[in-house]
Amino acid sequence: MKLNKDAQELPKPTDLNYRIGLDIGIASVGWAVLENNSHDEPFRIIDMGVRIFDTAEQPKTGASLAAPRREARSARRRLRRRGHRLERIKKLFHAEGLIDIEEFEARYKRAGLPDVYRLRYEGLDRKLTNDELAQVLLHIAKHRGFKSTSKAADGADSDTGEVKKSISANKALMSEKGYRTVGEMIYLDENFRTECPWTEEGYILTPRNKSGDYKHTVLRDMLADEVRSLFAAQRSMENMNASEELENAYLDIMLSQRSFDRGPGTPSKYAMEGFEDRVGLCTFEGKNGEKRAPKAAYTSELFVALEKINHTKIVSNDGSTRFFTQDERDTIISLIHRQQTVKYITVRKAIGLAEGERFYNLNYSQKAGSKKSTEDTDFVRLENYHKIRKALNEDVVSEHLGQEKIQLYDSIAAILTLFKNDDSRISRLEKLGISPECYDALLEMSPNKFHNLSLKAMGKIIPFLLKGNTYDKACVLAGYDFKAENNSEKSVLLKGRNITDIVNDITNPVVRRSVSQTIKVINAIILEYGSPQAVNIELAREMSKNFDERRKLKSDMESREKENDKFLKRVRELKSNPTGQDIVKYRLWEEQGGICLYSGEKIDINDLFSQGGGYDIDHILPYSITFDDSYRNKVLVKASENRQKGNRTPYEYIMSDKGVDAWNRYEALIKNTNIVKDYKKQLKLLKKHITDDEKAEFKERNLTDTKYITRIIYNMIRQNLVLKPYLNLERERKKQVVAVNGAITHYLSKRWGLESKDRRTDTHHAQDAVVIACTTDGMINKISRYSKGRELYYSRGFKFVDEETGEILNRDSFSREEWDEKYGVRIPLPWEHFRDELDIRMSRYHGVIEDAILETSPREFILSHRDVYNWIDYPEWMFVKGRPGRRGVLDGIFVSRMPNHKVSGQAHEETIRSAKYYENGGSVFETGGYVVTKKSIQDIKLKDGEIKEFFNPDSDRLLYEALVDRLNQYGNDPKKAFAEPFYKPKSDGTPGPIVKKIKVFEKQTSGVIVRDGNGIAANGSMVRIDVFCEQDKGKKKYYFVPIYTADVVKKRLPNRAATANKMLSEWRVMKEENFIFSLYSRDLIYIESDKGVQIKDLDGNMSRIEGMYAYYTGADTSTASIAGKFHDSSAAFRGLGIQGLKDLRKCNVDVLGNISFVKKEKRMPFN
Repeated sequence: MKLNKDAQELPKPTDLNYRIGLDIGIASVGWAVLENNSHDEPFRIIDMGVRIFDTAEQPKTGASLAAPRREARSARRRLRRRGHRLERIKKLFHAEGLIDIEEFEARYKRAGLPDVYRLRYEGLDRKLTNDELAQVLLHIAKHRGFKSTSKAADGADSDTGEVKKSISANKALMSEKGYRTVGEMIYLDENFRTECPWTEEGYILTPRNKSGDYKHTVLRDMLADEVRSLFAAQRSMENMNASEELENAYLDIMLSQRSFDRGPGTPSKYAMEGFEDRVGLCTFEGKNGEKRAPKAAYTSELFVALEKINHTKIVSNDGSTRFFTQDERDTIISLIHRQQTVKYITVRKAIGLAEGERFYNLNYSQKAGSKKSTEDTDFVRLENYHKIRKALNEDVVSEHLGQEKIQLYDSIAAILTLFKNDDSRISRLEKLGISPECYDALLEMSPNKFHNLSLKAMGKIIPFLLKGNTYDKACVLAGYDFKAENNSEKSVLLKGRNITDIVNDITNPVVRRSVSQTIKVINAIILEYGSPQAVNIELAREMSKNFDERRKLKSDMESREKENDKFLKRVRELKSNPTGQDIVKYRLWEEQGGICLYSGEKIDINDLFSQGGGYDIDHILPYSITFDDSYRNKVLVKASENRQKGNRTPYEYIMSDKGVDAWNRYEALIKNTNIVKDYKKQLKLLKKHITDDEKAEFKERNLTDTKYITRIIYNMIRQNLVLKPYLNLERERKKQVVAVNGAITHYLSKRWGLESKDRRTDTHHAQDAVVIACTTDGMINKISRYSKGRELYYSRGFKFVDEETGEILNRDSFSREEWDEKYGVRIPLPWEHFRDELDIRMSRYHGVIEDAILETSPREFILSHRDVYNWIDYPEWMFVKGRPGRRGVLDGIFVSRMPNHKVSGQAHEETIRSAKYYENGGSVFETGGYVVTKKSIQDIKLKDGEIKEFFNPDSDRLLYEALVDRLNQYGNDPKKAFAEPFYKPKSDGTPGPIVKKIKVFEKQTSGVIVRDGNGIAANGSMVRIDVFCEQDKGKKKYYFVPIYTADVVKKRLPNRAATANKMLSEWRVMKEENFIFSLYSRDLIYIESDKGVQIKDLDGNMSRIEGMYAYYTGADTSTASIAGKFHDSSAAFRGLGIQGLKDLRKCNVDVLGNISFVKKEKRMPFN
């Protein structure tokens, strides 16, 4: 069992005959490399691993990662432009002699200015002073009302709808009560007042909107009218400074607004005319420069509608299906041109569909409490065509348009999709000869998506779709290669302009990042092992869904888990140690009302789990034919019925073995009772025969993933990657790239008895990748033979066709041994010892996941177990130990994580606290480091009978004691204590103003000084930490300097190292020459500690480990400590002080998990 000494130097081969398995999710890529045998089937695991990355969206909302930056940037620009506007107005006033800027500024910033709303009201009836007029006009220019440059943007924004409602309400209020101006309305109307008993008037004006509330919004035009009224009134009272010249110049500045297309700055580098340069190329005509067509184009909408019409099937009661006839298609095409929305029920009536016929793609199972008809659902629509037609005041037509009209409608749709600024749109509509009366309706439209094909390509395909051809056939007839073969030169690696364009064309950032990471994994594997013979991919369901759909999917999964838990409790009352199959049995028993559907006999619940195996779960439509293992294709029946049915449909079995009367009884049971509520299951139970076309369709649907994004990745690999040819010449026509359906890999994992996934860790993605790589044509044939064998096992006298030879065989011609040899007695494994090998490679030894602390590698386990070493029969090079930069394949899986080196986030927290006591404690605190802020009284509590955080109680002892008394009265429950308004007590015993917040203090070690040194805010995002190492009496001491976004903004490198429980000014100053490296979130580090690092596993168990690799996840400056987690998320640590560590090193880890140590880095400044 001794290894060759030279084995330690053997390189990994780069000429392997192997296949790649990829499990692609929205935040992970599991990968596996499996060696192929001479039959091009996998026979051993070479390598496996996982790449983890952040989902490219906001975790809580699903919004774009760029949204916070974009919103902050917009806010900065808005404030900058407003400030610029006000400065221009002040200069105008100064130039016109209305004010002296310096004197006005000094007065304007002082307290005690007159109420500006009162001045706006009084200015209509009395002469204002120059300062008063300037104050009023500046205020209006600062809060100048709502105006949009795009009707389309208004229509697309839900908030804008609320704004418009509020504007309409305020217009109606002004008209109803006869207010002359907006200022008069705000000053006099109760809608703009809030009760305030301690003021002289008993109220305060509250004209400003609160977050999410737009009820006080007015149009900018309304305020412009107020300005004109004010100037007119002042001139009538002989105010010589209210000249028409000043009025016009003021309004020019006040009403100026930059067009969106012009971008920021003058001239702006971001200025653009529409989005045409960002539109991708057509799948078929891209080589000729044809761009993708807007989805709103008439051609696009007709194309999509015809696709839907031609792919829709009608199903009869006997389960047979058909497509629409040509006459039916013509009727529907006429219908969609006459009606904006066409529902299934409308189609039924229009084509005269028979009562026994239904639409195959609809689920007629009625939801509980739902009164809506299943067919009261949209079928197809030409939505934008009808909107444009109505805007142009054109009559309804009953057939598809002529070429001239098509060009007009397509051009209008392109303008509305590509341009969002009203001015840009109108100038282009004018060139098309569109009448100005049509503009308003057209400008309200806001289409924004594009088809994969160009107008030219669709124009060529549509004539064939009109004849009823499905999309694939129509493409071929139009001269296009439906399979999108590409004649461009393939490459050993996925790189180059073509790959970049494919990735950039993916509009969903979540999917785009996932595809980019997949490309990196594929390329890294090829660099390691050479070109593969085949690539099998499986995409998680989440990849084709948006954030809300994924959230619903997760919610549904959680609901099913809770439901299964309920069933599990019931099953445990009948059977100890129930399996997942037992739960399915019980669910089916309950759903079927305890009846065997094939015999109609009652199933005694007490016999359901009997050892005799009296009841089976049967695939309604045979699995060997359909590969459909879904719950909808399963029923609970007597075992004898299941055995006799074999691999036939229920109809074929019952009619052949029991006769027409038995079928009639069965049909009545399915149709006329409430036993089978699921309509789709009913169709399966009543289906008479499976045609050859349907067999092919079932196989394609249940074995292959046809999602759009899957096709993108599938075609990208197939068309651009050089693949090594198969060894078996008979397999030349076999697919080398396969998009595997998740249903088949789930089925195989269950049937092979693989270890259940622990989704709390990340290594399970690698196991999934192995199963995906094993899902080959050869394995599918084995499964089909096995399933047929089990289905026909007891079918005496049954004849069938051997799919391999075409020979008609009789079940009775086989002995049991011959039958088992041909068809197997259990589902075949990919190779002998497959399960054991996978367990070892997943570091599951003897059925138990190895404790992370022991870190026994698969290599060590194999070498210490002679029997395993003999049967696993790995080549010597696989036993080579890893070295820096190159992982040994038997070192075990090391999960690779994408580091986060981006500098993002806000410079400081939004809450600004008083910095008065930060540098020194003043007269209140003995030392500095304290900040003062405000806190809701509903969040304060007593501790040892006192409000410990109350700032300087002696400054207002009455208030402090009143708060303490109230809390004591309500058992220290602040929510109850202050549910009703709490008034500040006065010395004379009368109530003062309402108290909602009080001043509190807290300790703060560091922060960002703002407001000219008067305020301090907590630091924003920590970008990184810079690690330093100093020698102290021959020993290393490590320190870290936190780097925040604020430091990046100020372009400064701090040099003080975090010190536990100390203020920033007391932190140790670092020397530049002692800097060793920077750590960003998810950088890999190696740690050694004489005392051991305390870690906590997923079950909450605590232990210590002396040396380990971990991903750095963050730092805490208050305790001068760092946090991290194991590569696979199986354990984590926090609060680790680094000063006394024996060793601390930074590592690089590539996408395959190869680790290398980082040498001393150069400290990077902020340019």
